[in-house]
Amino acid sequence: MVTMRDVRRRLDAEEVDYAEAAALGPDALPHLAELAAGADTMLASKAVYLASVIGGDGSAAIVSAAAGRGDPVLRVAAAAALRNLAVDDFERVGETLLDDEDPGVRKVAIGSVAAADSPALTARVRRAAEEDPEDYVRDTAARLLPPTQ
Repeated sequence: MVTMRDVRRRLDAEEVDYAEAAALGPDALPHLAELAAGADTMLASKAVYLASVIGGDGSAAIVSAAAGRGDPVLRVAAAAALRNLAVDDFERVGETLLDDEDPGVRKVAIGSVAAADSPALTARVRRAAEEDPEDYVRDTAARLLPPTQ
């Protein structure tokens, strides 16, 4: 049985070893959901990412909830966590984050799209980069996505 104390012990480290912490398994997800919804932004962002590394039922809901939070730090954590989600969840949550008002969130989401195999979101990023007046978003997409043939 995984306790909140077990989860906190792994996440309280300044540099979390996510591969080691993922060994907690899906039993940690309820605790991670609670931490991800909490007021401690740093702990919440670590919980979001760990949930994505653990995967399984419930992990995408934690990432999706963070993607909808008002704090851009949590939305960045959700954008980074995208790359660990199953394809359907990746595309659903990715759509939200690629439309985020914060350019930093969009930039990290583009990086996750570049690291994953999602032709639909890759094409969407390319179209957005062509239309986006913000040079750094366009430059990020150009740098992270492979050139088209």
